[in-house]
Amino acid sequence: MTAVQARSVVVAHPGDAAAAPGLPTPVQAQGRWINLGHDSHTPTKAWWVKRQYKSRSKTLQVVFRCWDGGDKTKIIAELRRVITRDVDWPVKDSGYRSCGNGVKHYLKIKAKKGTNYTVSFFLKGHKHTIEYWMQNEL
Repeated sequence: MTAVQARSVVVAHPGDAAAAPGLPTPVQAQGRWINLGHDSHTPTKAWWVKRQYKSRSKTLQVVFRCWDGGDKTKIIAELRRVITRDVDWPVKDSGYRSCGNGVKHYLKIKAKKGTNYTVSFFLKGHKHTIEYWMQNEL
């Protein structure tokens, strides 16, 4: 059995995961989220992500973090619904959160399935690296 076949068996039969040491855990055990995209940006104060993410379900989430090196910089994430190529509309923001040392923050919305969304980030303080994941609930 190849590794790909073994992996599909574990995902297809979550109860078999304990009997198959060394194989990846099934999707159900990892959580109910699929990654639509992941990206990071070198030190900046504001970042408007140009990529659009099409919602595959009714729940969309962005996981984001930054590193502040102890200077107490804060970050805010804003999810935006894409109306046309040049127009987007804010749906929800996270409020300012402490960057900390790469602590993950979450922003979740009820999305319209099949609708495009984008995200922007703003730092209050100094320029720092920003990283995020866009996720849909399974």
